[in-house]
Amino acid sequence: MNAQAGSVLMHRNETISFAGTLVDILVAGGDSKGEFSLLRITNPPGVWTPLHRHLHEEETIYVLDGQIVVEARGETRLLSAGEIAILPRGEAHRLGNAGPQDAHALVFCTPAGFERFVREAGQATTTSSETVQAPGSEALTRLASLSSRFGVELLPNT
Repeated sequence: MNAQAGSVLMHRNETISFAGTLVDILVAGGDSKGEFSLLRITNPPGVWTPLHRHLHEEETIYVLDGQIVVEARGETRLLSAGEIAILPRGEAHRLGNAGPQDAHALVFCTPAGFERFVREAGQATTTSSETVQAPGSEALTRLASLSSRFGVELLPNT
């Protein structure tokens, strides 16, 4: 199927190594007139996001398989396949994989924009999750330097 203006986009094949995870950008803001983005994440065991908040978008996490831990509002919740977390704009949170295997989830952001941060702060890749490393100091410095430009506030872990 050839994608044309106004046609249905079937799949975007763009994988980014971002903060220790693999992110497949399935729908970007340019595909949805800026209304939303849809990402598929592969989160290896033991990898956590820094504590952060999104100033521009809501984030909905739908776990496909494995387990994702969500820390928000002073609570910790373990999500398994088929479970959802809705993270309102401005709410501090962090996500991690405390399980023994890769976790896969869909991340729906409204409005779009977070995928631009992923592209700029991450690196296009074709690697598998076995070769993705937890973010080192250089990657964390890059995240911090770009985060405010994209409305993501990195917070100190408490």
